[in-house]
Amino acid sequence: MKFIHLSDTHLLGASSDKLYGIKPAKRLKKAFRNIAEHHPDAAFVVITGDLTNGGDPAAYRHLAKYAQILPMPLLPVVGNHDDRAAFWETFPRFRSGKFVQYVYEEKERVFLALDTLVEGEEYGLLCDERLAWLEEQLARYADRKISLLMHHHPIRSGLYRMDTVGDFRSAKAFWKMLKRHGSGVDHIFFGHVHRPMQAIHRGVLLSTTRSTTFQVAYRPDEQTESLTTTVQPAYSVVKLDGEDTTIHLCEYLGEYGHTRAVS
Repeated sequence: MKFIHLSDTHLLGASSDKLYGIKPAKRLKKAFRNIAEHHPDAAFVVITGDLTNGGDPAAYRHLAKYAQILPMPLLPVVGNHDDRAAFWETFPRFRSGKFVQYVYEEKERVFLALDTLVEGEEYGLLCDERLAWLEEQLARYADRKISLLMHHHPIRSGLYRMDTVGDFRSAKAFWKMLKRHGSGVDHIFFGHVHRPMQAIHRGVLLSTTRSTTFQVAYRPDEQTESLTTTVQPAYSVVKLDGEDTTIHLCEYLGEYGHTRAVS
């Protein structure tokens, strides 16, 4: 199967509004059009958090409108810049109790969307209630391959600020639970770091992709974020084929532009 991974779209209340000189709405619409044209066979599109830059209800309405460009379902995941109440005004079906957690089933595997949002904070968390929901799903789908969709990274990223101020503060309990269930989880797709990153932890593959807005430069020794708007936005094309996983980064503003055959 094939699906598309986007992250950190940071939509604002007005489609013409700018963030660091960039129009997030314009960037996202171009990404959706590119996906619709070149990857119409994808099973779904997931955005792993920070759908908006501050939880403006209008921004979620924009997202729902832009999603109509896509010929496949959109799976939204919330991040630290989101607001649950505002999100549910437009996306009420993505709810489990007090959180934005849900199951999406495909023939080949199950995708579990997790809510790591702590409103008003940059760091992420899975409280006892959210962990209990995850444990219930791990038991329910014990005979299936499972991928997790979440915003915060459950391992260290090597970026100072991301690993201190914006870290995931229930990582120990999270990994202990996966181990206890024999971890049918073989892949975790996350966001938050605004740059491509891959890792393997306890036999589980983890990956993220660039933002459709601004990026974070790799400067691990700096204690402040090093933001850059000169790096191309991108999404990832993920293919899961039996035991094989391939992920291609697509710089959609120029990826399908002036090309020529290679001999």
